Amino acid sequence: MEIRALHYFIGVFEEASFTRAAERMHVVQSALSMQVRNLEEELGTPLFERSQRGLTPTVAGRRLYELAVPIARDLSAAKQEILDLVAGDVVTGSLKVGVTSSMCKNVLGKVLDDFLRLYPAVDISVTEGYARNITELVQAGTLDLGLGAMPLDSTSLSCELGFTDEFVLVSSQPINGPTFSHCDLSTMHDLVLVIPSERHLLGSTMQSYIASGRVKARKVIKIDGMVATLESIRHSSWGAICLMNSVADQIDTEQYFIYPISNPRVQFDLFLLHDLRSPPTLAARRFSGMFSRRLREIKEMWSSKFPELDASVRRL
Repeated sequence: MEIRALHYFIGVFEEASFTRAAERMHVVQSALSMQVRNLEEELGTPLFERSQRGLTPTVAGRRLYELAVPIARDLSAAKQEILDLVAGDVVTGSLKVGVTSSMCKNVLGKVLDDFLRLYPAVDISVTEGYARNITELVQAGTLDLGLGAMPLDSTSLSCELGFTDEFVLVSSQPINGPTFSHCDLSTMHDLVLVIPSERHLLGSTMQSYIASGRVKARKVIKIDGMVATLESIRHSSWGAICLMNSVADQIDTEQYFIYPISNPRVQFDLFLLHDLRSPPTLAARRFSGMFSRRLREIKEMWSSKFPELDASVRRL
């Protein structure tokens, strides 16, 4: 049984399509199909039922997948360990990282600067996006490392809680009294509220709160993008729902009023993600460690500003 055939089989199983598996693995579909058919002949049983609706794994196919995935992971881990052994303390190669927009502020810049001063030979690229999109890109193998949302299907990803952020109400006017005063969104009937669209987890959550009456607002404006959101409230009395970390650099300025939300209280969990099928390189492990340390520093800063609330928490 060839290792390449097992890798191809795993790809077809996970994509439920020869076409998508070929695209993911950067091979021609005919070669991939032939490898899977040769594997079926070698085992003496079909691994997939083929129909107009697509591919469905047989009992043998499902069992082979359960056995093959740990083998593929162990082989990848062995290869990476030998590469690290040969490289010694020299950290090189390429690294593709994905982070959410809120983590670009106060976190990414410092980590990048520190990382490249220590490891200048690493060719690093960064993708900014929504938490869901970052997770999908890690799952697809486009990114080596990401800070994103918990995947619905986490079987192929390593997920470690990286950061829990709070949502706050931000305005250029004192719409809730002195800055850092806790606010209750169920009582702010005259509020013009800026929220993300339903593409964002927060947008869909806030829409459900508005529909149920847990959040009162005279008008709701949907804006995707941090720059556009802050610009929309800069010359108005509108209020925007933002993640605490995205406005951390405004704490010591007088440009915006920042109000922790006590009702309904919502937290947002972000996870450090990498694909279990491809063990992280030495560069990825070093970057992840530095990123984690910076996230802990941010947590400590927020804890000193806003002690934990006793209210129940709705997590995204």
